[in-house]
Amino acid sequence: MSDELADALRELAAQHETPPRVDAAGIRDRARRRSRRRRATVALGTAATAACVVTAAAFTLHTEDPAGKRQLPGASSQTPAPTAATPTPTPTHPSRPASGLLDLGLHTLTVRDRVIRVDSNSFGRSPSDDRLTVVSKADNAVLPLKGDPTIEEVKVPYLVELRAPDGKPVYAGALTFDAKVLEGLSDDTGWLGMSFKDAQWFYDQVREGDGIEVTSTVPPDAGAIAAVPASGAATTLPETEKP
Repeated sequence: MSDELADALRELAAQHETPPRVDAAGIRDRARRRSRRRRATVALGTAATAACVVTAAAFTLHTEDPAGKRQLPGASSQTPAPTAATPTPTPTHPSRPASGLLDLGLHTLTVRDRVIRVDSNSFGRSPSDDRLTVVSKADNAVLPLKGDPTIEEVKVPYLVELRAPDGKPVYAGALTFDAKVLEGLSDDTGWLGMSFKDAQWFYDQVREGDGIEVTSTVPPDAGAIAAVPASGAATTLPETEKP
């Protein structure tokens, strides 16, 4: 190749050469900045790794109590040591408020504002305690009588059994039988007879555990008993007023 041709080619290349955007000094500056960033990244990574190692070591060294006692896995350090179980005293249930009032003087049983006339045949077998408690109910049960073969067993509709504080039974139910049967009850058994309708209502209203207070009001005269309104039971008139 002749010198003239080589010069022409160099001149042509110089004319079409794209000048660099950054000079040599700028390129060197960029290289230095990249190097500093790489070193800073490496230093930060090393510091973070060291911090993680220190934290893990601290948690590992403090897994035991300060006193040196080991703990069961999963147990909280605040959980107190198990102690012997203290026996729980059996709660005493107070008696319920009275659900009714039995007045032996007026021959009445008042329950929820309803006055029930108690049959006069009941008295002589009326309770003498201050309170009775309902213990059981049966819509049709046999009245417990003495072992007298001459007295047949009698079924009483809507029989409610109450108990006095001393354990003596008192039965309340419909008087649908001859009152002479009551002679077959034992001497310590009470009886409260009422009409069929009243016995059914009383049976439906009371629940086991209900209390019946017992009192005895002295009537002002003999006609006071007959003046008590009866719900379903016949009113007993004094002898002087009977036809």
